[in-house]
Parts: sequence; structure tokens; C-alpha cells
Amino acid sequence: MTPAPNPKDAMDATTDFSVKELSARAALAEHSVLRLFGGRALSIPGTLFGRVQHPETRARRKRAAEWHYWWQAHLMDALVDAGFRALTSGDTDAAAAHLRRGRAVLRGIQVRNYGTYPNHFYDDMAWLVLALERLNRLALAVEGSGDAFVQDAASRLYRELDDACTDDLGGGAFWSKARDFKNTPATAPIALAFARAHRHETAISLLNWLHATLFDEQSGVYLDGLRITGGSVRAPETRLERAHYTYNQGPVLGGYLTLLDAGATDGLTVDPIEHIEQLVEGIDAHFSKDFTTATGDTLRVLTTHGNGDGGLFTGILVRYLAQVAAHPSIPAATRDKARALILATAELFWAGRREYDPDLPMNELGIDPNEIRGQAVALFSPSITQHISEVIKPGQPVDLSTQLQVWMTLEAAARVL
Repeated sequence: MTPAPNPKDAMDATTDFSVKELSARAALAEHSVLRLFGGRALSIPGTLFGRVQHPETRARRKRAAEWHYWWQAHLMDALVDAGFRALTSGDTDAAAAHLRRGRAVLRGIQVRNYGTYPNHFYDDMAWLVLALERLNRLALAVEGSGDAFVQDAASRLYRELDDACTDDLGGGAFWSKARDFKNTPATAPIALAFARAHRHETAISLLNWLHATLFDEQSGVYLDGLRITGGSVRAPETRLERAHYTYNQGPVLGGYLTLLDAGATDGLTVDPIEHIEQLVEGIDAHFSKDFTTATGDTLRVLTTHGNGDGGLFTGILVRYLAQVAAHPSIPAATRDKARALILATAELFWAGRREYDPDLPMNELGIDPNEIRGQAVALFSPSITQHISEVIKPGQPVDLSTQLQVWMTLEAAARVL
């Protein structure tokens, strides 16, 4: 295994990288995820499915029960990122291949979800709707027309998202069909999904509820949610869940930006540009930290949330910070701050990788495990400030979520440079 540089040796993210270099990094992350985690859903041809971990160490029963619907949605979204990256470089064949892979992920989700798309969690379905909308856009860009298969899946899921949005607790969206928790993880991506579908009034209502109910003025970021703990339908008792997570901020940014693009901001209770500025400042203050390299340079990087579901959280935030960094209506200082956070985070992730040759015959005598004969793959650390070798020893399982997170971040870095 070729040792990567320690994160402490990472260069200042303001270094003048080329788009070509950052795109190559994103391409390696893409190749690594597909090579190490990609497979077929229930061995059915024409499907693509992200295995939960590599190498697979779970018992068969747990493997059958635990497959993470929403991780698959973000796998699809990352493939769309790669497809648009290919189009930007003029490689239409590669873009078409990514479109095919995205469609295969949708078939994989359908197969693994017992032939249907809805599930118990409204936030899961919202993430898939967002990925499907972008997959349909990729189809338009590559083939000149939308994808009826993709559109039908999204239409079915939009009906589910409608059911999540009620007047209980004054508005917002339920997290699950248990209907006992209205939170940012569901309401924010659902608001963004409706904004993209030009259902602006619904999106505005959801964003207004979020701001009034779950925005924490003191920290400048959104809290987790409002849980129903008892009482009656007319007079429920609730508890405010005050946890802060990076990913909760991302789709809020996306929702306001989408409404700005549509010129559909009438009815919002906050000025969208001022609120985006405020939220980026909150993200910088609450979810970022300074990291000093061995050379004495300081990187301001986003924090991460470990393995499991948390392994996706910061990657989701980065996706929407990239939209802030590229949006002409946002003041330059805010765009620059978003861009700097993305590039620094991507640089430190890259510095903390481990590269190796997955085809090296390790059982042969005299094999140097650091040798790379064919195409290398990379594994990335779930902890932004630690090299992967400090966190996960060779042979220990790595979660798909953490690798998707880095792939998403590297794609964002290539877009905002």
C-alpha cells in the first residue's frame, strides 16, 4: 500500500491547483467507490448497488436487513456529479456511462426495496427525489430528453412527500410514518425538492416553518427537530431536540438558492441572501475548525461526524456550499468563504488517503504490499484531521458513507475552483 502524506503535511488549500488535477482526484474517488463497494442488488443484472462496507464482515442476516436506502440515493447523486464533470470536459461517452450507472442504481433501489420506491422515512425519500431530479437533468443534457423511468419514480415519491407535510405543530414535515417527529433532516430536503419542482408556495411554507421553529439565532445554524412526546392531537406536548449537524444546513441553503434562481422569494419571512450569509457564518463558526499543518500553515476545515450515517453528513453540506460558492447573487465574501471551506476540506481528505492495488496477489511470496501494478484505489479517512491509517487499520471494514462523503467533496472542489 502506497502511504499517503499525513494530513499534517497538507498544503494550504489556497494553492493554485488546476481543475484537471482536482477532477483527477474526484475520478479516483469515483473509481474506488465503484470498484470496492459497487455490486448488483440481489445479484440481478442491470442493477447497481452500494455495499454498506468493504470488506464485508457482517453476518448474512444483518447484511440482508441493513442496506441504507438513503446512502444509495447519495451514490446516485455522486454519479450525477461525475456525469456533469465528464460533460464539462467534453467527454460525452463518460457522461452517458454515468447516466447508465445512475439508472442502474434506481433499479437496484427498486429491487432491494421489494419492487417499490416508498419506505418508512420521509427524509430517505426526499434524498432520492433530489437525486432523481438531477439524474433526469443529466439525461436531458446527454440524450436531449428526460427519462420517463426516472420521472415516474420521482412522481411516486412526491406523493409521499406531500403526505409528510401537515399543519401539525404549525407546519413542517414529519421525519417518518410514525409521525411523532418534525425535523430539519426531513423538512429541509423536502422543501428543496418542492422548490425544484416549482411548487414554490409549499417550499416557502416549509422554509418559513424551519426558520421560525428550528433556527438557533445564537449559534446561527439549524437545530435537529421538534419531537411529540405526549398530549393530544389538538394539544401535543413536544421536546426540542437541540443537536446540531452539518448536513441539516445544506438543503436549507439549496432551498433558498433554488427560490432565488426562480425569482420566487415573495412570502419568505427572511431575506434569502442575508439569511444565506448568516447561515454560512454560522457554519463557519459552529462546524469548522482551524488545523495547523506541519509547515505552520492553517487550514480552516469542516468537521466530520464519524462512521455510519454520520459519514455522509459533511459531504451533503459541501454539496450545497458549492452552490453558494458559485451563485452570482451571493456576496463575494460569502462565496469566497464557502469556496475556501470546500477546498481546504477536500485537500485534507485527500492528504489522509491510503492508496493500494486491489488486484495485488497478496498470498504470493515476496509481494510488497506497497507495490501498485495496475490501477490503484483509494480509501479515505472518516475523520477529517486524521490519516485513515490512524483510524482504520488495513483489512478493517470501511463504511460506504464515509467514502461517498469524500467523493462528493472532491467533486465539489473540482466545480468551485
